[in-house]
Amino acid sequence: MHPVVPGPRSLDAAVLRVRDSRGQGVGVAFLVSDTLALTCAHVVQAALGTTGDAAPDAAARVHVDLPLVPAPQRDGGTPVTTAGVEQWVPPRAPAEGPPVPAARTESSAGRDGVVVPADVALLRLEAPLPGAGPVRLVEADEVWGHPLRAYGLPAGRPGGVWHAGVLRGRQADGWVQADLAGDGYPVSRGFSGGPVWDDQLSGVVGMVTVAEVGEPPVSYLVPTSGLLAVCPQLRAVALPPSPFRGLAAFEEADAALFHGRQAESEEVARALSTERRVTVVGPSGSGKSSLALAGVVPLLRAQGAQVVVVRPTRGSAPFASLAAGLLPLLEPGLAGTERQERTAELAAVLRRHGPADTVSRLLQLRHGSRLLLVVDQFEEALGLDPPEADEFADLLTGGTLPDTVRVLMTLRADFLEPVLADPRLGPVAGEHLYALAPPGPGRLREIVTAPVDAVPGVSYEPQLAERIIADTGAGPGELPLLGLTLDLLWRRQEGGLLTHRAYERLGGVSGALGRHADDGWSACVPPEDEEVARRLFTRLVQATADLPAPARRTALRTELGAGEWRVAQRLASTRLLVTGRNAEGIETVELAHEALITGWDKLSDWATGDRAFLEWRAGLRRDVNRWEQAERPPELLPTPLQLARSEEWLDARGDELTDAERRYLEAAHTRRRARARRRRVMLSAISFVVLLVIVALAAFHATREESRKRAAEAASRALALAAADETRTAPALGVLKALAAHRTAPTQEARDELLRQYLRYQGYDRVLSGVLGTVREFETSADGDVVLAVSQLGRAILFTGVTSGRVRSAQVPSTGQVMHGVVAADGKRIAYVQADGKAVRFDVVSDAAGLLGPKRPASDGPDVRLDPDVIPAMSADGRSLASVVGDRLVRWNLESGTRTGDAPAPPDLTGPLAFAPDGRTLLATSYGEGGTRLLNSVDLTTGRATRLLSGRQEIYLSGDRSTAVSCREEKGQSVIRRYRTSDGSEAGRSYRERDEAYTTDMCTVEAVDEAGRRVVLQWGDEVRVLDLDRSEAISRAPLSGGVSTQIRSHGRLIESHGKLFHVGRNDALIAFMEITPGRRPLEKAGQHRLTPDGKRSLIVQEDGSRTELHQAAPGRSTRVLARATRAEPYWVPEKADIPVFDTTGELVADREGRNLVVVRDASTLRKVATVKSVRPPPTVPDTRSVRDLDMSGGLSNYPQDYEFRYFFDHAGRLLTVSGTVVQQWDPRTGRQTARFDAGDLRPDDEPDAVMTIAPYPARNKVSVLVTGSPGLRVVDITTGKVTDRVRTEDDTLSVQFSADGAYFAVLRRDTGLEVRRRGVPSHRVLGPLSTLGEVGANVRYRAVFLDDGRYLVASDNAVRTYRLGERGYEDSYVLGAPVTVSDRYYFLDVSGDGKTVVHGAFEEPGTVLVLDPEVWSRELCRVIGHRAFTAEEREGLPAESKSRRPCP
Repeated sequence: MHPVVPGPRSLDAAVLRVRDSRGQGVGVAFLVSDTLALTCAHVVQAALGTTGDAAPDAAARVHVDLPLVPAPQRDGGTPVTTAGVEQWVPPRAPAEGPPVPAARTESSAGRDGVVVPADVALLRLEAPLPGAGPVRLVEADEVWGHPLRAYGLPAGRPGGVWHAGVLRGRQADGWVQADLAGDGYPVSRGFSGGPVWDDQLSGVVGMVTVAEVGEPPVSYLVPTSGLLAVCPQLRAVALPPSPFRGLAAFEEADAALFHGRQAESEEVARALSTERRVTVVGPSGSGKSSLALAGVVPLLRAQGAQVVVVRPTRGSAPFASLAAGLLPLLEPGLAGTERQERTAELAAVLRRHGPADTVSRLLQLRHGSRLLLVVDQFEEALGLDPPEADEFADLLTGGTLPDTVRVLMTLRADFLEPVLADPRLGPVAGEHLYALAPPGPGRLREIVTAPVDAVPGVSYEPQLAERIIADTGAGPGELPLLGLTLDLLWRRQEGGLLTHRAYERLGGVSGALGRHADDGWSACVPPEDEEVARRLFTRLVQATADLPAPARRTALRTELGAGEWRVAQRLASTRLLVTGRNAEGIETVELAHEALITGWDKLSDWATGDRAFLEWRAGLRRDVNRWEQAERPPELLPTPLQLARSEEWLDARGDELTDAERRYLEAAHTRRRARARRRRVMLSAISFVVLLVIVALAAFHATREESRKRAAEAASRALALAAADETRTAPALGVLKALAAHRTAPTQEARDELLRQYLRYQGYDRVLSGVLGTVREFETSADGDVVLAVSQLGRAILFTGVTSGRVRSAQVPSTGQVMHGVVAADGKRIAYVQADGKAVRFDVVSDAAGLLGPKRPASDGPDVRLDPDVIPAMSADGRSLASVVGDRLVRWNLESGTRTGDAPAPPDLTGPLAFAPDGRTLLATSYGEGGTRLLNSVDLTTGRATRLLSGRQEIYLSGDRSTAVSCREEKGQSVIRRYRTSDGSEAGRSYRERDEAYTTDMCTVEAVDEAGRRVVLQWGDEVRVLDLDRSEAISRAPLSGGVSTQIRSHGRLIESHGKLFHVGRNDALIAFMEITPGRRPLEKAGQHRLTPDGKRSLIVQEDGSRTELHQAAPGRSTRVLARATRAEPYWVPEKADIPVFDTTGELVADREGRNLVVVRDASTLRKVATVKSVRPPPTVPDTRSVRDLDMSGGLSNYPQDYEFRYFFDHAGRLLTVSGTVVQQWDPRTGRQTARFDAGDLRPDDEPDAVMTIAPYPARNKVSVLVTGSPGLRVVDITTGKVTDRVRTEDDTLSVQFSADGAYFAVLRRDTGLEVRRRGVPSHRVLGPLSTLGEVGANVRYRAVFLDDGRYLVASDNAVRTYRLGERGYEDSYVLGAPVTVSDRYYFLDVSGDGKTVVHGAFEEPGTVLVLDPEVWSRELCRVIGHRAFTAEEREGLPAESKSRRPCP
C-alpha cells in the first residue's frame, strides 16, 4: 500500500473527482487504500445517470482523477483511470420515514429514527493512480467543537473550493452536524462524497452527504463508524483517535486521556477550596495548562463549579474575553453575528457594573456553587498594551470579583519574577503559588503507556515504551516534545503496532519536533514565500529586555499583510500555528507551543539572531501605544539617541513595521529636523556628547543598582516560596527561610510568608525541627536544654541550647534504623537502640563543631542485641544504661562497657524503662487485666521484683523517678493520686476536679514535673498546671492551632531558669510552650477593643462580670493594667455592644444594661459617669440580616437584639440611639444636652422602615439613612432640621464618613463596599469590594478611615490599606488561613494609625497583631532559638542571601 502521508496534505493525494459521461464533475470520492475509494451512492448515480435502489451493473464504470495533484503528474490532466462499484448501499427513499425537509438538496435520504448507514458506495479503481495516496480514517465518539475542512466541486468552480467548519454532535439518524466557520464557503452540491478532515484529530472522521439551503448554513456527514458499518473490511485501515495531543494542551474534554498528574490536580483543587487565587508556576513545557484544564477543572466541575477559561491575549479587552467565556453559559446556542453583538453588550455591562451580578445570575441559572475563572498563560499579561493591562489588573485586583469566584492561573516560571515585580499583576499572581515540578520516572511511564493501554488492539513494540522513556530528558521542556512524538508515532502505527522503525524515522523524542516543523515548512512555504514566512514568525515571537526569555505572541490578522496571512493559514494545517478569533471576533494566529522557539532550529536561530530587533520592536510598540493614548504629544516622541538606533532597523527591517510605528518614527524625524534648524551646530554637537556621557554614566549606575535590586527580590520570592514548602516537613527551617527572605529583600511575598510563620508559631516559646520525616518520639535533659529526637524513618537528631541560648543541631550518625533514644538528666550523654538491637552512646560536647564525641558501643559485646521495641533507661548521671535482652533486664556500665546486673523482665512491658533514684532499681510499666496499667520495680542486684501499683488508667513518672502519678476512675470521675516509687505508698492528698467545666472520667494528665509536685492537665484546647500539694490550678494556657495541629506531650513538665514549659510534638515539629505560674491567658472575651493609639486593649469578659485593660502586646497572655467590676446583674455583651473611645482616647463608653451606658477613664477604668437612655425597642426580625455599622463608626457585621447604639461625636459628646430617639450627653457629668426623634424622617407609607443613625463629622450632627429611601440626610439634633443631603443608592445599608467629611464609605446590599469623594455627583475612589456586607456573612471584618487619607479593610484573612484616590492598595498583609478549625480570621478592631489589629479565629478571645515585620522577625528568632543555617542549608540558598544572617 502507498504510505499514508501525515497531516491534511494527504487530502491532496486522496481526493478524487468523480466525472459523468460528459467529463463534468458531479461529486467527490476519496481513497482509503491504493485502489479502494469511498463516496456517496447518489454521486455514483449522478455519474452513471441512474436512479432507484438497485446497485449499478457490475460492468458500470465511473471516471475519476486527482483534482488536487499538479497536472504534470496526471499525464496532461486527462482522467487517469476508472472505477467499478465494489459495494453499494442506496440512499434512503422518502417512503422509509418522515418526509425529507425541502431544504435538503444533497440527497433524498429519509429519516426513520433508526441509525442505519445509507448512501454509501465503495469503489475499486482499475489501477492505482500515480501520485495518489490514501487518507487515514479516524473513528471518534466525540468531535464537538473540532475544526474541520472539506473539499468540493460546486457548479462554476472547476478548480474546486475549500470549506472550513466546526463539528457538532450526532443526530438521531446517525449523521453528524457541521456548522460553517466564519465567512467561508458553505457546503453545497458538489461536496457530496468528500472526506471530512478533523484538524484536531488529524484524520478523516466522515464523509459529506447532505447540506441545508438557507440560514444557518448547516451540513451533515456520515461518520467513520457508519462507513465502517457498511464496509467492515475497511476497519483494518481505520485508526482510533489519537489519545495524545501533540503540541496542544489537554483540555477538559480530554480528562480521561490525561495521565500522570492526578496528585498535583488534587492538590491544586484543594488549594482552591481555601484560596481565592492560585497560580500554578512551572517552566515552559511542564504541562501547566493541561494540569489546569484537564486535571483541576474536571475535579471542581464535579463539585458544582462552573468554568470559564480566558487568556490575556493582546488586542482583546479582558472584559470582552470574560464576556466571551460567560455568554455560552448564560445564553447557549447563539449564532455567530448575534453572539459577537451580545458579547460586546455583556462586556460593557461587566466593565460598568462589575461581574458580581452576572456571576450570581449564572450560578443561579446553572445551579452552580462557584465560578472557576482559569487564566491560562498569565505571563502574556506582560505583553498587553497599557489600557488592556490596566483593565486586566482591575478585573483581578480591583475587588470586582465576588467571593463565589475562584481564579486559577498558569504562569511560566521564568516569568515569575517580572510578574511579581509588576505592581498591578504581582499581588494577584503571588497570592498563592503552586510550584509544578516535572513528572518523575513513574509518572512519565504512566504518560507514555496508559493512553495506549486504554485502546484495545493498539500496543508498543517490545521495549519501545522503555526506549521512549529513556530518551525523554529530565528537563521540564521535554513534555511537549514527548507529546508531539507520541502523537506522530500514533498516526504512523502499522496494524495497531507502534514500531521502532516509525520512531526512528520521526527522529526520536529529541528530533521529532524539528523534523515535523521542517516537513511542514517544506510543504507549505515555497521558496518565493520564505521571506514572508520569516517575517510572520518574527511577529509571533516577543522578546524584550525585561523578559527573561523569548515567548510566543498572538498576532491579529489586521496587523499582518495578505501574504503573511496566507502563509499562516497554510501552516495552520500542519499544526505548527494555531488560528482563531479573539473575543471581539478578530482573527488571530500564534505558535502552537513555545517549544517551537527552542526546539525548532530554524525558529530558534531566528529568535536568537533577531533578539535585538525583537526587543527594539517591543519597546517601539510600547512607546507608540503611550504616544497614541496621550493624543500624540511631541514630548513622548523618540529621543535623538533612540532615533539613531532606529535607523539601522528601518533600513534592514522597515517593511516589518506597522503603519502606526512608521508614522511614529516619521513624526520624531520631523520634530528632530525642526529642532535642529533652531540650534547652532556647535552647541548641538557639544550638548549631544555631554548628554551621551551623562546618560551612559547614569544608565551604568542605575542598571547595576537595578540589577542588584531585582536579583535580591527574586531571591526573596524564591525563599518565601521555599519557606512555605518547608512548613510541614521542617518548620524551624521554614521560619528561618522566611526570615532570610525578608532580610534579603522586603518583597510582598516575603512579608506575607513571614507573617504567616509568625501567626503559626506565636503561641510557642521554642520550635525545633530538622528530623528526616515525622517525629516519632523525643527525650530531653532535665532542664530541656538538650533534646534527642527520633523520626519515623529511624533517623536521630540532637539539639542543644534549647532553653539556655542559641539552638544548634546535628544529625546523629547510625548504621541502622534508630528505634529509641535516651538522654542523661544533665544532658551530657545520649544513647540509642537500633532496629537490629545494637546500642550506641555519645558524649554531648556543646562547644564542639559537631556537638558529639566519638561513637561508642553501649553494651558488652558486638553480638548482644537489645530489644528494639523497649525504650531503654539511662541513669541520672549518664553512667548506666538498662534494657531488655531476650527475657532479661540488663544493666551496663557505660564507662567500662561491662554488664553490672540482670533480672527477669516483667511480661507485657508497655512503657519506657526508668532508673529509680537509688540507681540500682528499674521501674517498668506493663499491662494488667482489662487494659489497666501496672508499675513494677526490679532490683537488678538481687533480681527481686515488686508490684508497686495496679489497676490504674495511666501511670506517669516524675523527672527524678521518685514519684509515680496515676489516674483512676472513681464514682464516675478521674482521681489523681501520687505514690512513692521506693515502696508504692501514697504520698500527699488525692485530687478530684472541683470545676465542673473540667470534670471527666477520663485521665487528662499529660506531664509531670521533676519532683512530682506539679502536673499538666489537658482538656479541650487548653492546658493547666496543677499544684498537687495545694490542690489548685496555678497556670493555664491555650494550645496553639486546631485539633490536628496541637502538640502531643512527651510526659515531662520541664523547669528551666525559673520557667515551666509544656513540651510536645506534632508531625515534624517539637514545641516548647511556657506555662509559668503568673502568666495569665486572656479570658474568653465578649468584646476586645484597642485604644486609639493601639498601645492598650480593653477586654470585656464574656459573662459581662468585669472590664480589663491590658497591654496591647502580641501573644495570648498579657499583664493587666487596670480592672473594673461591672454592676450586677451583669449585662452579657452582645456582638454589637462595642466599647467606644472619644476622639482624645481619654474616655471609653460601654453598655452595661439594656439602656445603660457607663463612661470610664480609659487609663484607670474609673467610673466617670452613667447615662440612662430611653429604653430601646427590640430589633424587628428579618429587617437587618447584617449589622453593618458599629458604634465607633467603623463598618463591621455585628447583629444585635435591640435597636440601640452609642458613640462619641466629632466634639466629644456622647450620643445614644434608642430606636429612633437620639440623645446627646455630657460624658463627664452624664447630663443630657439634646434630644431628637428621627421617626418623622420615615416615609408615611413605611412607618416601620429600618433606620440607621450614625456619626457625622460635625458638631451636633448625625447622619440618618432610611432603608428603601434614596439619599442620606444630615440632621442637627439640637433643632431637628436637615442641614445637608448625600446622594446614595436604594440598596445602601449604611454610610461612614471620614474625619474631615471629604469622603464617605457606602455599604450596599448588592455590590458591597465602596468609598466615594463627596461632590455633585460623588466620585468613586475605591471598590466595590463585594465580599463585605454579604447578607448572611458570619465573619466579622473592619473597614475604617485612617487619619492620613487612607482607608483600611480587614477582611478575608488580609489587612489592606488603600490611599484614597489612587489605584490599588497601598499596603497589604495576607494572614493566610488560621491553624484552627476555622478557615478564616475575623477582625475585632484596628488602631487609629492602622498599625495594630485585633484578630481571632473560631472561639478565640482575639489576639493583638502589630503589623510590623521587625516585630515578627524578633519574635520568630526567639522562637527558633536564634539558630543559624547549617553549612548544608546555606549551600542551597541564593547567592544574595548567603551573606545575611536571619537572626542577629
